Amino acid sequence: MAQKKTTSSNRSGSRSKASSGTTSTRRAPSKAASTRRTPPPPPVEKDPIWVEIWSYSWGKALYLLLAILVLIGLDLLIAMNKYKLFFTILGVEIIAAMIIGWLVFLILERRKNILDQADTSYSDEE
Repeated sequence: MAQKKTTSSNRSGSRSKASSGTTSTRRAPSKAASTRRTPPPPPVEKDPIWVEIWSYSWGKALYLLLAILVLIGLDLLIAMNKYKLFFTILGVEIIAAMIIGWLVFLILERRKNILDQADTSYSDEE
């Protein structure tokens, strides 16, 4: 004779009847077995790719090259293929970049000298 297939409603009903007259066989976990789990370490946040590239010297050179190409492209766009105007704009930009670079260099050198003097005067006091 074929066996009857039990459905979930049949199973839950049979469980309730069986468990109503009997005691539970599950044990309460002992205190020694229940150790506190340590949470997993937080995920390490990675820097964006452009920050990773900037950390290398070749990455800085790559960014400089990209900036120069973008600048030349914008100059060509502004000049609309009038080469005399293009080279005039490019020359002005080069002169401005040299002046700004020189000023930044002077400011950084002066700051470095001031910090060096402060360090030597501090070490003289000791």
